Amino acid sequence: MTFRLMTIVFLAILLAGKSMAEDVSLTSLGALRLSYQQAEPVSSYPGQRIVAEVSYKKGAAYSLLAPSRVQQITYLVEIGSTVKRGQPFAELRGPEMHHFVLEMEVARKMFKIAERRFKSNQSLYAKGAIKESQWVEVSEQYYTAQLEYEHMRHFNDLIISTDEKTDSMTVAAPIDGLVDYTLEDNSINSGDEIAVFIPLSGVRLKAQIATSDRTGLMYFETDSCRLSVSSIGAVASGFFVTAWSESVNATCNFILGQRFLATPFYQTVAYRVPDSALFQWQSAAAIFIKQGAQLRVVEVSLVSSSRGDYLVTSNQDLDNTQVLMTSVSAVQGLLLGLGGE
Repeated sequence: MTFRLMTIVFLAILLAGKSMAEDVSLTSLGALRLSYQQAEPVSSYPGQRIVAEVSYKKGAAYSLLAPSRVQQITYLVEIGSTVKRGQPFAELRGPEMHHFVLEMEVARKMFKIAERRFKSNQSLYAKGAIKESQWVEVSEQYYTAQLEYEHMRHFNDLIISTDEKTDSMTVAAPIDGLVDYTLEDNSINSGDEIAVFIPLSGVRLKAQIATSDRTGLMYFETDSCRLSVSSIGAVASGFFVTAWSESVNATCNFILGQRFLATPFYQTVAYRVPDSALFQWQSAAAIFIKQGAQLRVVEVSLVSSSRGDYLVTSNQDLDNTQVLMTSVSAVQGLLLGLGGE
């Protein structure tokens, strides 16, 4: 056995025989230069930077559907623009646009006729003057006409103007918010999406977080703002879950679809200590803390590292404790009996 190997075995035996409760008397340290730093309590710590996207949850958006086939569409605002309710945002063209206006007027007249018939027969039915089957027929016609008219009226209320010569109409934004649409196909069929409108309160940061990192996630920090995490998905996709921030505020200066690196911060009850304070003791990380005229070994668990410091947790309360930050290796050696007489 070589001398180096014998030394390693000897140190291992010494380590195995020591207890984590060992103390060192300050008077036994002689002329060693000792300096301390108070353990700083921290409530959060940064994780590795991740890719975040400015997006929105589908349920938060107002989807505007075409009532008829649109042969040509001209958007009056750019994708991602902020619009006000009632602001013109698109011109729709095609023969069906003029037909829709006519159909809307017919639907309105049919509803009014059905409504008058419904009201006139309602009192007769209450008196038993008409048969049950007749009243059911009248009611069915009335509610069918009402649904048809209301369905068309919702879109009709957004029509700002029409032009019979060009078979076109100008439509307005239904709500305040950001407008989003696709330009892949200029033709839109009945029931297809013309655009979606996202309330400003619905714009959020979206990020994929490792399932192992979802616990304790508090907020995202970017170069321009800090946003609290509002929800974390409970269903994993591969090794990740989706996390959403609170609503993006104007000071963040983000645009829809933008991607960038963000730093996730996690909640913790930990302490910040200098990296020079840590040492290995019986296969565990440890620090020396000053207690009166003694230095005591305290086992810690490493949470994170940042800029020359470590974030650690411990079963022992480290509030207002002084942590040894110089001559740590020398004190460790004395504790192992490798120095002194």
